[in-house]
Amino acid sequence: MTERVSIRDVAAAAEVSIGTVSRVLNGSGYASQAVRQRVQQAIARLGYEPDFTARHLRTGHSRTIGYLLPNIANPFLAIHLAEVEKLAQGAGYSLFIGSSERPARDKELVAFFENRRLEGIIASPSHEYEDPKSSPFGTTSLPTVIVDRDLGPGFDSVLVDHCQGMRKVMEYLLALGHRRVALFASGPRLRPGREKLRGYRTALEEAGFAFDERLVHLSESWLESSREPMQRMLRLEAPPTAIIAVGTQLLSGAVHVVREAGMDIPRDMSVVGIGTLETLELMYPPVTALRYNFHQSASAAVQLILQRIEKVAPPHARTVVIQSDLILGASCGAV
Repeated sequence: MTERVSIRDVAAAAEVSIGTVSRVLNGSGYASQAVRQRVQQAIARLGYEPDFTARHLRTGHSRTIGYLLPNIANPFLAIHLAEVEKLAQGAGYSLFIGSSERPARDKELVAFFENRRLEGIIASPSHEYEDPKSSPFGTTSLPTVIVDRDLGPGFDSVLVDHCQGMRKVMEYLLALGHRRVALFASGPRLRPGREKLRGYRTALEEAGFAFDERLVHLSESWLESSREPMQRMLRLEAPPTAIIAVGTQLLSGAVHVVREAGMDIPRDMSVVGIGTLETLELMYPPVTALRYNFHQSASAAVQLILQRIEKVAPPHARTVVIQSDLILGASCGAV
């Protein structure tokens, strides 16, 4: 059996003291850039893995943050996770990732994070609780930051302004002469879907146009296709002339139906995608997009949780609101 590489082995390979290796690993104390580089190269060469249990016992700190999300396969959540992990690592912390799609699993994961002596939780749960204070996030002793969910005012939160973003898109399409706009978004069970619908309706009402629920499809799953709803909309006496859709199966299904009907984008149908340029880059013509700022959201979440962990945060809960950008492509035209 291969012997475990020790911190002493790393120190010998890097030609430094054990204390210096410890300072580099913990991100504490002084070590020159050259020394840090030698230590990191020795760690990589030897395949050293820190003994986190021993570190817990020695320092009382795991320097690990729990990240709870519904489904890591969702491209938007995966992008946000990658940004959070990069920023946390830069601050000397690791992430412990848990996936949950039901309240019972939320409870299990929070208990697991507590038992493993994690130092805080960043959570984007799949469920919004009727009484957030009695939820696992309201009863845990660990500092918690909620991402893009409505769990009430008692939590540090990072929220995307979906309502204002949708109003930007609608005002742009209305200015192009579109009055019949199809919306494909996440369901109203969670905050992002509710806020998108609110922005959509508000923009129509402020412009003096009627809301038609037949042009709205709110999905409970990002994997759900929009083909059948889009086909139904095209059969309406007054079909849509523009589409707004979250850039997953919802966007691709609607666009496929439009093209199968022999329609051209943007001549016959204008299209706006919601998400990131990475998730929309394969579409042609280049799509006009309401772009999420995942880096800003991740940066705010990491900053809030680290301030709680390091006990430099104010006693009251804080909310950071992230705006989205409307990026013009070639997928929209005048009616």
